[in-house]
Amino acid sequence: MDNMPLNVVILGSIPESMLIIAFGLIMLGIKPIWRKIIVAAILQGIASYFIRRYISFGQHLLYLYITIIIFTWLIVKIPLITSMISSFIGMVINVLVEGLYSVIVLGLANLSLVEVLSRSWLRLLVFTPKLLIMSGLLYLCRKHRFSLEKELKAITKLNNTLK
Repeated sequence: MDNMPLNVVILGSIPESMLIIAFGLIMLGIKPIWRKIIVAAILQGIASYFIRRYISFGQHLLYLYITIIIFTWLIVKIPLITSMISSFIGMVINVLVEGLYSVIVLGLANLSLVEVLSRSWLRLLVFTPKLLIMSGLLYLCRKHRFSLEKELKAITKLNNTLK
């Protein structure tokens, strides 16, 4: 369980949620409506605060996944299955970037994850560059119109052919 300080919720969790939602939508070829994403991300940040506070580490990811699906579905107003897929894609991208980034940075700085998580400003200092990396990747995906939309349509077409 993680007692997440308010500054980490505002400067870490909410921006991270915005990036996860936006990444998932863009990967599905859906143009993000930032106003709606911001509202969903704020609610996800609040949910993240309580989930991390009361749910043990590891299990918290399932609850975060469920809440981001619900907020994306209700606020961004996309079909539930689309929300499930886009949230999954966004969270996978986040986990991959965070996992790789954390191993490198924590190793170079000779810090433990427990130490970083226990000090709020250190936590922000260590993980803010990850948000910048994700923002850069998101920008590149939008600029070059990269998405998985064609691949997903091909899978759907293939599934319909095999029936």
